[in-house]
Amino acid sequence: MSKSPEEEHPQKAFGYAARDSSGTLSPFQFSRRENGEEDVTLKILYCGVCHSDLHTLKNEWGFTRYPVVPGHEIVGVATKVGNKSAIGTMDYIIDTVSAVHPLLPLLSLLKVNGKLVTVGLPNKPLELPIFPLVLGRKLVGGSDIGGMKETQEMIDFCAKHNISADIELIRMDEINTAMDRLAKSDVRYRFVIDVANSLSKY
Repeated sequence: MSKSPEEEHPQKAFGYAARDSSGTLSPFQFSRRENGEEDVTLKILYCGVCHSDLHTLKNEWGFTRYPVVPGHEIVGVATKVGNKSAIGTMDYIIDTVSAVHPLLPLLSLLKVNGKLVTVGLPNKPLELPIFPLVLGRKLVGGSDIGGMKETQEMIDFCAKHNISADIELIRMDEINTAMDRLAKSDVRYRFVIDVANSLSKY
């Protein structure tokens, strides 16, 4: 028994669409099929307007199918992610997890010749599956902060482009409270101790 249109396309969506080559946009409700295991659904929060959208709206390239909802410069939040949506798509992964965790799911995300770099420090050894490394020619490495050359390049880049860090400045006598908050994950920015001004009271 065949599925109804509602069953085939259960996800409701909304946009502004052009119905013809006049390019006039108006509200448009439509339905999308349910996610497959290789799909990602996004809730779009912002969308840039590109000149290519204008070409598409007016069918100036000859391949527009109406109705059309233009827009490809999007910022959004993933609301549904298929189980296989990212498998084999990544060149590099930086693993910052400091708890014991399996590496196989991360390795499966890498392309052939992909690299997994661990910077977290779990308190127990991690199991390293060999088959995906060998068959996929994948590499696993580690790093802490890089060398002096890389550090200087980073500082120079930040200075040139006026990039600064978001921090929460604390006095030395607030360090125990800061440590308690750190243990509770109650930290939004990096704690930085104002040593110079703290010492003035001693």
